Amino acid sequence: MAEIKSYPWQPLIRPPAPGSDIPDVPAGPLKALACRNSVASLVMLLTTDANTLVQIKFTELTSNQCTIPAHSLTAKLVGAVPTPEAGAVMDVLEDFEKISLVRSCAIHITASIPKNISAGVYTGRVVVEAAGEELCCNEIEIEVADVELPDVNNWDFFVNVWMNPGTVARLHNVEVWSDKHFELLKPYVEDLASHGQKTVVAPIIFQAWGTQTRTPFPSSVIWKKRGKDYEFDFSVFGRYVELHKECGIDQAIHCYSVVQGPGHRQSYCAEYLDLETGQTRREDLPIGSEEYSLVWKQFFDAFRVYLTSKGWLEKTYIAFDEQPEEAMIPLMDMLAHHAPDFKLSLAANTRSDKFGSLDDLSLSGQFDDNGIYELAPAERKALGVADMLNADDSCAVTRACLPEMITTFYVCCGPAYPNTFCYSPLVESRMMGWFAMQGGYDGFLRWSYNDWSDNPFTHPEYAPFPTGDVHFVYPAANGPASSLRWEQLREGIQDYELALLAASKLNSAEDTVDFEQAISLACRNPDGREKAVGDIELARRLLIPIAARK
Repeated sequence: MAEIKSYPWQPLIRPPAPGSDIPDVPAGPLKALACRNSVASLVMLLTTDANTLVQIKFTELTSNQCTIPAHSLTAKLVGAVPTPEAGAVMDVLEDFEKISLVRSCAIHITASIPKNISAGVYTGRVVVEAAGEELCCNEIEIEVADVELPDVNNWDFFVNVWMNPGTVARLHNVEVWSDKHFELLKPYVEDLASHGQKTVVAPIIFQAWGTQTRTPFPSSVIWKKRGKDYEFDFSVFGRYVELHKECGIDQAIHCYSVVQGPGHRQSYCAEYLDLETGQTRREDLPIGSEEYSLVWKQFFDAFRVYLTSKGWLEKTYIAFDEQPEEAMIPLMDMLAHHAPDFKLSLAANTRSDKFGSLDDLSLSGQFDDNGIYELAPAERKALGVADMLNADDSCAVTRACLPEMITTFYVCCGPAYPNTFCYSPLVESRMMGWFAMQGGYDGFLRWSYNDWSDNPFTHPEYAPFPTGDVHFVYPAANGPASSLRWEQLREGIQDYELALLAASKLNSAEDTVDFEQAISLACRNPDGREKAVGDIELARRLLIPIAARK
């Protein structure tokens, strides 16, 4: 019988790739610190001296008279993907029933902590079996704090990650917007919802992002034209929004856009069905021309009626990606004339005082050594940790006390560190929620959830972007296969929610010092190659006693 050994691994550090040398890891229990109504990650390394087919099973975790059921723990095999930047990198999380264990592997365990259980240390076991015989096991210890996080759909953190529905159709070889396509899309939308997504990202024109993605975004609005008059079929758009609503995403609808983007373009390419010939045609319209303005007047007159009938007008945004001031000003003027009742959103890689009138603004920038996001708007800096707390007055930091504009930050192909690439130090994904708290931001935007290459498992890179810039998840038979990055991003958002709870209960100078120290610890050394990952747990342990106060 093969000898199998198991070891705990730090979840904020990528585990060694299969077949590589295993570092000298001391034996011991798999440990996690968690709040009620949250998820926590644990990682176990398995080694063997022979090839063995094994299964993983869990016992329930108990503490006094309370339990965390065994079905609240799920195991995924951590798989490696090749990257041109760093070679094989452990990233993808794969379902399995049995594992053919050759030398070593890493198992990622997600523990879902129930509501309304008592605080305490919950213990149980993860068991490795072959042919019904236990070969080895490891203890699990989850310390559950006396803090309960809100349900995911009630998180304050504003998550805006852009999903491309077209890639799901391409990878599964189904017709775009068919019944089968919508069936395949549902688990992806559910996955976004489970990570706190607030927005429906709905393309409303031909190639809203041009051809910068392997699969151009398909329009959810069917454009038709008879003579000089346009008609619009919003049925697919409505079904797409309803799918998100069914899955719990219903705060905002971001419509892309009235121009193809990103970047400043001189013309807009309209694609439509010519009702007189039955042919699909494309027409370039100079942006700002009389014809361009007339097209969008017709669109908004029809769209307004449709959205009003559905009760969606007040949460619908016309959204833009990295349009500079010289492009945005005339577009904003056009929209003020033809669509004054629509909100506006922009992911901006430039700065302008004119952007202050937007309803949703996401900013790109750089981090200093203390993890402070540079070039934040003045009103947001005033809400950052350094200034938002007053030791003489408890401050409940909620959306109600923030300016009306939703302000988030984003990373994309830059900065190099911190980021959420396949090869980025894993702790950097976890830090994104802390960076938002330190900067006084509402949340985080990432431009690409699933813009896969032709084979994201063997060639996950898609030029000219760093590997992983174009996706958080991978395609699988029954929905998305998650990644270590995607899971740690969610836990960082949970940390943000913990910090909000703590901020609402500050009542002394000592609390303020602990709060500020927690955020500073978590955010310092934002380059994950130099980050002490233990800072994250130290920061959480400073916040938990404050958040637990009754």
